[in-house]
Amino acid sequence: MIFKIVSLFLVGMGVLAMFGKLTVPGAKRLADARCKSCGKFTFGKSCDCKGRK
Repeated sequence: MIFKIVSLFLVGMGVLAMFGKLTVPGAKRLADARCKSCGKFTFGKSCDCKGRK
């Protein structure tokens, strides 16, 4: 019985580890779409913050 519990725990941890290694498609593109100074999303337009915080 204890072997079954331990093996299920290890399998569950392995599945969680695999999901942790996944990357979201388009995450880099989404991060690049932010203004470098204020963090506002700038899809197709420039930010009007002009570097102020």
